[in-house]
Amino acid sequence: MGDLNQLDFVLENRDRVKGPILEIGSRDYGNTNDLRGYFPGLRYLGVDMEPGKGVDLACDFVDPLEVVDARLGGARFQTVVCFSVMEHCRQPFRMAENITALTEPGGLLFLSVPWVWNMHGFPDDYWRFTPSAVRVLFPRFRVVEERSFWSTKNRGERLPLSVKKLNVHEATFFKIPALARALRRLGLTNFRHPYYCYPVMLNMLLERTSAEP
Repeated sequence: MGDLNQLDFVLENRDRVKGPILEIGSRDYGNTNDLRGYFPGLRYLGVDMEPGKGVDLACDFVDPLEVVDARLGGARFQTVVCFSVMEHCRQPFRMAENITALTEPGGLLFLSVPWVWNMHGFPDDYWRFTPSAVRVLFPRFRVVEERSFWSTKNRGERLPLSVKKLNVHEATFFKIPALARALRRLGLTNFRHPYYCYPVMLNMLLERTSAEP
């Protein structure tokens, strides 16, 4: 997790955060924000597919729930953080089901997923998401709309989730034929389409409302 907008996302809602906290995708790759340090009084568990700095437990969240549950010792969490992980997940529905089962009723899920982003593999890159997709993945959660937003890589550059059409005025899509031609000349694009697209993340705060598994 290297996006400063994601860090701000958590810090702006820190008064809502309760422990224990589960961070999925906690391995430090050199540009990872250390959320753990902001919650010194709360139990914090960082998990990732592979051991490494920031990882308390190696765990693959696409494993069957009974495997994940046993790996975590039956723990349940009041706050779950999952930033820039689900696009790398082979089975996002299973992962979402596991996250749901591990989140206490009334618990929070901080989720950040790409809507428009370059392909980046670890171990591979599979998916891009819309708000509707997130709602389908997490039907037992309600979306805290006023705390959710779109953002670019630039810190503070964000738009409310309620924006339905991201256009030139909202710093997302630009139709600049001259730029497209320049990019082709430089060998930076293989397409002739005259649009330039910013990388955009979807950041959603969700609250679990159902006590059902």
